[in-house]
Amino acid sequence: MSGFVDKGGALASSGAVQGMRLVRVADFSAPLSLSDVDRPAYVRRFVTLFVSQGQGHRGGTGRVEHARNAQGEHLALKLLSLPHRRDGETEEDHERRVRASRAAFEREYECHILLSGLKGFPRLYGRGTVDGVPCIVMEWVEGVTLDRVRRQLAVDDCGRVSPLVAARLGRDLFDLVARMGYVEGGFVHRDISPRNVMVRTSRLSLEQQVDEGVFDLYLIDFGSSAESEPRSTSFTSENAVFRGATADFAPPEMLSDDIPGLAELRKSPAIDVYAAASVVYQLACGQAPYDLHAVTEDGAPVSPYRAKMAAPVPTAVMAHARAEELLEALAREPEVAVAVQHAQDKLSAPMGVTEAAEALSFVDEQLGIVLGDCLARGQSDRPDAAAVRDALSSFSIHYADNVERSFCGRPLVPCVPGGFAASALDVADSTLTHVRLACKGVAAAVLAGVAVSAGVLANGAQASLDAAGFAWSGGVPGVAVAVAALFPALVGLSLRFGGSRTTAGFLRGTAGLAVTFAALWQVLADMRFEAAAQQHLLSMALVAAAAAGWCLMAADFTLNVALPQVVRRKALPSGDSDEAVALPGAAAPALESEPGKGETGKTGKNEAQQVCDPQIAGECDACEPWVPADALNPVSGTDSHPEYEVDDLADEASGADVRFTGERDVLDDDLNEGA
Repeated sequence: MSGFVDKGGALASSGAVQGMRLVRVADFSAPLSLSDVDRPAYVRRFVTLFVSQGQGHRGGTGRVEHARNAQGEHLALKLLSLPHRRDGETEEDHERRVRASRAAFEREYECHILLSGLKGFPRLYGRGTVDGVPCIVMEWVEGVTLDRVRRQLAVDDCGRVSPLVAARLGRDLFDLVARMGYVEGGFVHRDISPRNVMVRTSRLSLEQQVDEGVFDLYLIDFGSSAESEPRSTSFTSENAVFRGATADFAPPEMLSDDIPGLAELRKSPAIDVYAAASVVYQLACGQAPYDLHAVTEDGAPVSPYRAKMAAPVPTAVMAHARAEELLEALAREPEVAVAVQHAQDKLSAPMGVTEAAEALSFVDEQLGIVLGDCLARGQSDRPDAAAVRDALSSFSIHYADNVERSFCGRPLVPCVPGGFAASALDVADSTLTHVRLACKGVAAAVLAGVAVSAGVLANGAQASLDAAGFAWSGGVPGVAVAVAALFPALVGLSLRFGGSRTTAGFLRGTAGLAVTFAALWQVLADMRFEAAAQQHLLSMALVAAAAAGWCLMAADFTLNVALPQVVRRKALPSGDSDEAVALPGAAAPALESEPGKGETGKTGKNEAQQVCDPQIAGECDACEPWVPADALNPVSGTDSHPEYEVDDLADEASGADVRFTGERDVLDDDLNEGA
């Protein structure tokens, strides 16, 4: 074995291959067409593999092992896990289950072919058999699953990730989901879960990707996948096919076989939208959207399908929701902490911790709205993956700006311009928008009416002016009177240009209008009219026009700045400590290690972690304590998610047998995991 050579030199010395076993892949075939000249070299590349001992994990229909070939390339070898014969099971029934497993493995290979070569999906090299067991050879993805990412990046004891980081991970995950739509006929994964999404770390470490704000995600395990519009099948409908879905993240239509039109529902991309949103929800909130461990009054477990259909879409409670833990969370969120510091610098007085937590939660609500739309019970009510990706991208891009806006009581930048997640925007409250438009419309109408009326009434009136050495007499032109009535409002509106919804813009406009009104009032006072009543009428018209112009500016300011800020301030919890405890410079604790923390500001790995505060138990009953990544068994992860297994026909869902299997098989997910 010491004679093999890889790209960087020798594959291994005699000691480097210890812990590896030699594997021969028989009957190897490639997923692509090859010429007679190229085929032998391609086959030789993958028929002799060295498989690492203890560096694999279970994945859907089989077990994935890390392997290397003679050229030193890192590969993933997936071997089908054939079902064991159950007690009392007949030979015929066991053989039926074996055929079903082989057919499902074949279907997984065919589905994987559709995505091989697309960014974010492991490259497929071929298939064959190892000692008679079907196998698939594909790209090995060096990285960590989102299960471990959540533990490594948690900013509180409930395992919540920073909302900004969760949104960026979600953006890149939904980009993969949207990319599956590029496949001809469409493609549905049907089992997106934290264990099936990996962050590749072979190029950039996880910490570097967090700093960059872009994640190198890979979607793995296609054992439950299907084409939206299958073109052909490689097996007959006599064989039942394994379909898996992790219950915590699966939509209702994947958790029951008693739904009309189930076969078509399970081909919809909306399944992956629901599951991906559930994954992002767990990242941001520390727990899956629904508690599937609930029981009825008589102690019987509640069906996960009924749990998701009966309960309303849960409210997302994220890391900034609790004022007492805000400073600790910001210490682990340098980017958010800097945004908070910049927002603080714009305020005349430091903001209290409770008020700051409310302001940050106000921004985070936009993420909760997007996820809530994705968790709709009906498929038609869920947005498509591309729209969600764009929403999360907008949320991430404008997060720092929205933090400043929220601290200052200004409207937030839209999460999706004109999209479905608009309730946190100034245009979202339709009542407030209509009131503002109505007020501005009435004011504009009054202003125009007064100007036109004054021009008509004063047109041709005889008057004289003698002031500051300037003398004039004659008939008053009506057009000049109308323009003079409009002039204060025009000056005020022009001076607030670019700041129509800011306090500074409102004050500039008011000052300009007042100065212009005073100047015109003095000119009118120096004029002499043949009919004194005409001068009084023009004075009243000037006052009315100035008032109407000011109302135009006041409507924008009051209904877009002052009123929302007052409403939000009144909604703050009345605390006895917020007045005394001001939010300190937020950037400092994020950039410096606190006593008892590691270099990154996170709690030391050997310290005991506390469970969620009982005050928030109603919102976080199912929340797990935050567990450091290395606290898990290095060979097998200890936390698992319940999984549904559905034995259905190849193209028909009727007669499907749904079994809730409880805990998943123990996975050997090492820190270096493969697709």
